[in-house]
Amino acid sequence: MLLWRIRKMPITSTKWGETMATAVAQSNDDLGKLVLRVTVGTLIIFHGLALATGDMGIPNNLVRWGLPASLSWLGFIVEFGGGVGMVLGAYARLGGFLLGVFMVIAIIMAHAGLMGSQNHLFLVANNPAGNHWDHYFLETQMFYLLGGFAVAMLGAGKYGLNIGGKWN
Repeated sequence: MLLWRIRKMPITSTKWGETMATAVAQSNDDLGKLVLRVTVGTLIIFHGLALATGDMGIPNNLVRWGLPASLSWLGFIVEFGGGVGMVLGAYARLGGFLLGVFMVIAIIMAHAGLMGSQNHLFLVANNPAGNHWDHYFLETQMFYLLGGFAVAMLGAGKYGLNIGGKWN
C-alpha cells in the first residue's frame, strides 16, 4: 500500500528521498491515528454494551441525583455509537468529541464531589495489598476523556471508511 502511494506520488522535489520520506511520515501519522481511534473506540464500546445489558450503576446514580434513569441511554449512544464511529473511521471526530464531553460531565457528576459523591479528582489509590500507592483513581476516565479529545483533534486519518467530511 505504501509503495503504491509512493509510486503514484508526483515528484515535486528534486530529491526523491525527500518525497519518499514525506510519504512514509504521512503513512506513520495515519497508522498512529488508526491505533488511537481503534483502541479508544473498542474499549469504550464495552462500556456502552454494559449499559445496554443491565449495568445499573449509572441508572441508579441518575435516580439518586433526581434525574430519570432513561438518560442512561444517552450514555449508550455516546459510548457505543461514538465508539463504533471511531473504530470504523466514520464521523470519528464527532464520536471523539462527544466522548470527551460525556466524560467531562461524568467526572463532574460522579467524581468531583458535587452531586453527593466523593471527590476523586486528586485521589491516588492503594494497591489491593495496601502496601504502596498504586494508581491515580480516575486513570480510566482520563484515558477516555483525553483519548476522545485526541481523536476529535486528529481525525480518522486515511485508514477507515472516511465518512463524515470535516467530522471525520
